[in-house]
Amino acid sequence: MSADEIFAAFPTLSTPRLTLRQIRTEDAAAVFGLYADAEVTRYYDLDTFTEPLQAEELIERFQRRFDHRIGLRWGLALNETPDILIGTCGYNIWVQPARRGLVGYDLARNHWRRGLMAKALAAVLKFGFTAMGLNRVEALTFPQNAASRQLLAKLGFKAEGLLREYEHFADGPQDMAIYGLLQREWSPTAGD
Repeated sequence: MSADEIFAAFPTLSTPRLTLRQIRTEDAAAVFGLYADAEVTRYYDLDTFTEPLQAEELIERFQRRFDHRIGLRWGLALNETPDILIGTCGYNIWVQPARRGLVGYDLARNHWRRGLMAKALAAVLKFGFTAMGLNRVEALTFPQNAASRQLLAKLGFKAEGLLREYEHFADGPQDMAIYGLLQREWSPTAGD
């Protein structure tokens, strides 16, 4: 697909258990609930939300990235409840000339350890490598986030190194581990 086709209308993806869809203004309460959980934002580049307006602003930021053709962030919903978001994932940045994307993801705590994010991210990777024509997908994670590192390894990502003091948060600088997955290394069955 061309970028024009991808950005003409927000693409919906699906797995046997999940619908990956556009995040809408009506999702603000669910987005607030997700990011207001300090355990969800523990290893995140956003402070834990304290005001519902923060969720609306984040939804607008996701929409702007899509409108400016630089990112695609899907809302995750169980197939039986497609209007209730339980997380998000997608390409925060799509560097089209370099054929590279940077993925990010989060999931409501009551859905952890069920394999849902592996399935969602596998669908996002498939879309990236097939429809978007990506050659490389990157992920940044806190080095101490064992669950995220395990998820990335399960999907075939390779640990490429440590970016020293790469981010800066209220409590100071933070190292970030960088992971990469090349199109030629990608397996459509990873995450199964």
